[in-house]
Amino acid sequence: MARPAAFVAALVTALAAGCSASGGAGDNPVAGCGTPGYSGNEIRLGFVYPGSGAGSTSLSAARGGFVARIEEANAAGGIHGRKLIYTWRDDTSTPAQNLEVVRDLVENQKVFGLVEASIAAAQGAGYLRDHSIPATGIPAETFWADHGYRNMFAYTYLFGDGPSVSTFGDFAKAQGGTKAAVIQNDVTAAGNDIGSKIGTSLTAAGIPLVPGRFTYNPNFTNPVQLGQQLKQAGADVVTAAFAGTDLAEVVRGIHEAGAPVKVILAPSGYDKSLLKTYGQTLGGLTAAVNYIPFEIGGPAHQKYLQAISSYAPEIQPPDQELALVTYILTDLFLYGLDKAGACPTRAQYIDALRASTYDAGGLLPGPVDMTKDWGQIATCYTFMRVNDAGTGYDLVPGPTGRDRWCGHRLDQ
Repeated sequence: MARPAAFVAALVTALAAGCSASGGAGDNPVAGCGTPGYSGNEIRLGFVYPGSGAGSTSLSAARGGFVARIEEANAAGGIHGRKLIYTWRDDTSTPAQNLEVVRDLVENQKVFGLVEASIAAAQGAGYLRDHSIPATGIPAETFWADHGYRNMFAYTYLFGDGPSVSTFGDFAKAQGGTKAAVIQNDVTAAGNDIGSKIGTSLTAAGIPLVPGRFTYNPNFTNPVQLGQQLKQAGADVVTAAFAGTDLAEVVRGIHEAGAPVKVILAPSGYDKSLLKTYGQTLGGLTAAVNYIPFEIGGPAHQKYLQAISSYAPEIQPPDQELALVTYILTDLFLYGLDKAGACPTRAQYIDALRASTYDAGGLLPGPVDMTKDWGQIATCYTFMRVNDAGTGYDLVPGPTGRDRWCGHRLDQ
């Protein structure tokens, strides 16, 4: 199987300037609220992540992002005047343990709902669905896009049966791309769905796929030989839905083979730790990022950095992707609490958040309709290209000079 770190990096997808769920310090709590997890002055929440096990290294910063957003909200007066109290559990990156800790949080710790930074949440998700417990989380498994899980919320998706979007093709066309190749992974199909959707976007923009099958297996594939195969096929646009070492090796092979590729596009290439390891090898790689990166900056980023500095100073450097992603997911949950009112039932909370449009205070490239966009890949991205020296990322401006590219779904 692919390493969890690689798959998680492919996801992702910042947060609010005046973060979107600020609550109201002046709101009066409803005494005697009978909603589970609510008391006169508190709301109890749960957090699940892999503190140990296979996903622990890649997701180690997630807890800090959660704590920072919760404590930031408490410093602003809580949600509708109630303080947020939380309990966290380690699911050890295993489905059975995830189910066990989720049940413990709901039945014994009496939480109202959960934030999950887990890559093994499927068994626990069935329990949460059956008991209508609201949760936000990293959509690392297909159930997040399944409309049978109405209680489970994310702000971006890589899985789903919906159409592709025009955005990737529009971008590649603007860079002069004329022929494309989609590199598949024959170890796991985890990234192949988004890879296929990018391929569909390219062909819709008039960039045909070159003949042949292009696959990468880290155990057997020679990256330079793969690069030579791409060169012989005449592909000048290449997309690979890999991350980490696998992605770096594919890019290295393209460069060393001398393939005249104009665009190397990945949904997972925005990874500063890769630059420290591979440097100039990654020059020219473009990442499609589903939040506004720190290089662009702005008040919301400063707000996030201040929250990390104040409440999770152990997160170093503070601009780690998984800390930011979990901060957004926590903000999304709090946004639902704010929308649902002072004493909602869980069903009312789910209805309120499902009927909302969320933009994390402007730090997502485009607003997300929590019903219409549920299980659909995003239409808006920020494209960040590794500079020639391999020392950092440069923004590729949109057609109108904006810091983002927005297209449309190909069924529209």
